[in-house]
Amino acid sequence: MKLKKLIPCLLAFATLPAFAGAVDAVPKKIGPVSYYGAIHTSGGKIIGAKNNQEAMLRGMSLFWSDATGLPYYKKDVISWAVDNLKIDVFRFAMGITCYSSTSQKSNGCVDSADSLFHGYSYATAPESYMAIVDKMVEAAIENDVYIIIDWHSHRAEYEQSMAKTFFSTVSAKYKDVPNVIYEIYNEPVNTGWGTIQSYANAITGEIRKNTQNLVLVGTPSWSQLTQYGGVNGTNIGYVFHFYAGTHKVGSFGSRITAAKNSGSPVFITEWGTVNADGAGSADQGATSDWMNFMEQNKISNCNWSLRQTNGKETSGMFEGSEELSSQGLLANAKYSTSGSLVKSYLTKYAHSWPDSLTKGKNTGNCAFKPAYAKETDGQVSNVLKSGCTYTSSNENVVTVSGGTLTIKGAGFSILTGSDGSQSVVTIQGVAGQTITNFVDMYCRYNDAETHPCSIGRGADFSKTNSSTKTFEWTLGTEKKTLEGSTYTIKSLNPDIVDVKTVACKNTTYCSTSQREASTTIMYHFKSFGDAKIVATAPAVTGYRAMNDTITVTYRKGENKITNKFTNQYLTGGGTSATGTAPEKTLLGTPITYTFNTDGKNYEASTPYLSVSGTSFVGGYQNAIIYVKATAEETDVLDALTKTIQVIVGDSAQAVNVKEMDIPVMKTVANGITLKFVKDGLSIVSGMKGTASVSVFDVNGKEILSKSVNVNAGSSWVSLQGLKAGSYIAMMNMGSQKATIKFNK
Repeated sequence: MKLKKLIPCLLAFATLPAFAGAVDAVPKKIGPVSYYGAIHTSGGKIIGAKNNQEAMLRGMSLFWSDATGLPYYKKDVISWAVDNLKIDVFRFAMGITCYSSTSQKSNGCVDSADSLFHGYSYATAPESYMAIVDKMVEAAIENDVYIIIDWHSHRAEYEQSMAKTFFSTVSAKYKDVPNVIYEIYNEPVNTGWGTIQSYANAITGEIRKNTQNLVLVGTPSWSQLTQYGGVNGTNIGYVFHFYAGTHKVGSFGSRITAAKNSGSPVFITEWGTVNADGAGSADQGATSDWMNFMEQNKISNCNWSLRQTNGKETSGMFEGSEELSSQGLLANAKYSTSGSLVKSYLTKYAHSWPDSLTKGKNTGNCAFKPAYAKETDGQVSNVLKSGCTYTSSNENVVTVSGGTLTIKGAGFSILTGSDGSQSVVTIQGVAGQTITNFVDMYCRYNDAETHPCSIGRGADFSKTNSSTKTFEWTLGTEKKTLEGSTYTIKSLNPDIVDVKTVACKNTTYCSTSQREASTTIMYHFKSFGDAKIVATAPAVTGYRAMNDTITVTYRKGENKITNKFTNQYLTGGGTSATGTAPEKTLLGTPITYTFNTDGKNYEASTPYLSVSGTSFVGGYQNAIIYVKATAEETDVLDALTKTIQVIVGDSAQAVNVKEMDIPVMKTVANGITLKFVKDGLSIVSGMKGTASVSVFDVNGKEILSKSVNVNAGSSWVSLQGLKAGSYIAMMNMGSQKATIKFNK
């Protein structure tokens, strides 16, 4: 999907504890996972490892994990979808780097407009993303449904190193969690099947070190199943995507049945009722054809997507532009035309999983139909059969006394009657209340009128101007939760971040409604540190009382240097690079430069390079120089350190090439010869096959990873897009390895 919405904020990924507790979670409902167990394959079928029965899962895909989609990545949202849409599975569409399907570039997105906004992509926040993954896995476990962890990319072969690290980590973490399914490539576009296979084999190999859970592989041309099969290992399925307004069963259905009949299972991880761009009217006739086809052929599927339409993305489940990220808002949501069709489909085929779990054991005089109550109901009567006694499998959920059930907490319990029959009681959790934007926040000082926070922006809101440069952040003017209860809020660390209720006066940053309101609730930032903010509200009908605590983190600002300070190539003596050596950072802190020409020490000056004004000027010898820019820490800004490489003249003829230890060619003992020529790698090898090539900069950061087909004899791999500098390239082909250091 191409549609995206970016807002000027960052999410507070850094405030989330990594791996908070999914592996310790337990099911609170009975769903498909209790029935099927982990999902595996058998021939062309997707089956449950627990009972070897063919599985038919229906569910929803979340939207890209960006500013639009991420508000729905909440446990309450998943619980609501399980209860109200009857989903068996949901898909975590994890944005990696780019939106575009055409950005097949080894060095990133084609342009900034095509990039996922900084902080919303896995590439920019990998460690913090793990906490979000963990919360969603925890939601899947508690609701006893499946989660598809989806590497939601159109260019995964260029992200192979990142993908290997990610899938190795999560498959080890969740090796014993049957709920997890791994989708390792969303939608290849202009990528050949050989390249996809090579990537899939590499990623599946990492997963198979830890678990046999189902792995799903995207197929060529937007996962249109033009080619499939042949990926190494067991329990491999292949991905198909359709949008009913564009793709018709008559043209595409035979691809799915042919794959399944040939022994290649198919999972439709993304489908829509509208056109392939996510827009247009729902094609109800074509959608009905696809629904019938999926049911007749038992093809598991996820609809795109669980979000609001926002007037454009008509494949969204809900009408309007409001983010429906709480159970209170979802309860009153208006379905789009597409959403109504999808809800009807999902609920029509909803399965009674409690009945399935006790099948064959739920007959007898003491048996009763699955019973439900809320955790706030206290006691339940008129469920148990008279003349029978029962034992509860989980007394943390319900206990039995005579003919009464006493509720202890959310979850489910199997009650075994005195005649040996089994029946299920499910105690549903009661949703909490919500205050918009009352979530963990991470903010940094910035010597400007706007301050970067994880949500929205800060300014001097209670003054008519920002000349004092104090920092405040507005929570809102309404002192009620979304569910209608009046709340109170206070800071436990008012010396760091205080909470105050004042008039919003700043004509630049206060909205009209805020200025018209008599009071606005604001966070007032006083010093750097972590502040705990507590909000309380009494219970209201259908929702429990609120007593929530968040952390608001305030840190020194990030000092920055102009992006002109980057790797440079100067053609010879006296050549200058204008503006590349600024005297101060972008925030006004003085900069000091030091130079490394021997691979060891940084000195205050060098004859090979000098600074004139704000420019670097090359000396009159071929040389390789590392330049370090430093700015000291201040009361409000972190220290800055950044290193670049400057090449003067011909690096291969540099007077210090030996000291810098940068040879231009290396012949490896196993017979592979690598050489950097013409913006690429020349490979001479006696073998033929698929190889992986990774390129690292001088600081060890991987900047390129790709799979290539190597011929016996000579081959050439493009490395176009690399900036001037020194690099290390590593090539792996089977058990053979080769490494080269080179300059560009």
